[in-house]
Amino acid sequence: MALAAHRTGSLSRRGAIAAWGVGTMAVLAGWGWGALLIAWFVASAALTRFGASVKQARSASALPPPAPRTARQVLANGAIFGLAAVSHTVTGQPWWGVAALGALAAAAADTWATELGMLWGGQPRGILSGRPLDVGLSGGVTPVGFAGSLAGGLAVGVAGAGLVGGELALAPWLGLAGVAGSIGDSVLGASVQAQRRCPNCQRATERVLHHCGAATELRGGLAWMTNDTVNLLCTLVGASAAVVLAAPRL
Repeated sequence: MALAAHRTGSLSRRGAIAAWGVGTMAVLAGWGWGALLIAWFVASAALTRFGASVKQARSASALPPPAPRTARQVLANGAIFGLAAVSHTVTGQPWWGVAALGALAAAAADTWATELGMLWGGQPRGILSGRPLDVGLSGGVTPVGFAGSLAGGLAVGVAGAGLVGGELALAPWLGLAGVAGSIGDSVLGASVQAQRRCPNCQRATERVLHHCGAATELRGGLAWMTNDTVNLLCTLVGASAAVVLAAPRL
């Protein structure tokens, strides 16, 4: 699967190696975990490609052109899931499995919110400020994006509840954990993630080189707090929220 994703342009070479590593952890936990990871990746890749030209046109000022996912992006979204899934199998503790599902639910919620929000969400607003933001900037939210995050989290919850011995009634709690991770991603993106500005256009952006050709400048947040770091923390929030919300209901 990693090789196929690399050949179709969804993963860089190092991204494919990282995906192989995360996939190996998932399969070591059990074939059901591996199948769930593959289903998540295929759905995420399909959503990224769906309406790509429209999303690229709408977010050109804020985001660089689409590119194959790197190893950092793969690990940011999948490392906590893989480690928690293996821990669940090794220890037999169900809360590790719940944490794994929460992490993947958060990754799905964040991806679905981003992709659907950029395509159909209209004008995003800052989750903390309420001010209008350019499409694609971290920290921006839309009603469509919020609905997408709930759908993504629920999809993982429905598909994965049986892996931890839970009933389908567990799925809404896992979905809410995914939404919590997605909201945490937006809050971190609006507050501490590195924020850049083009000195020519005077527009906020996440590009190092703006689409006008000018080198951008750091104007806020922490330089080391990249989008990948925020995504990793997003899955950690989702895992933690799942343990609090879903584990007691097993």
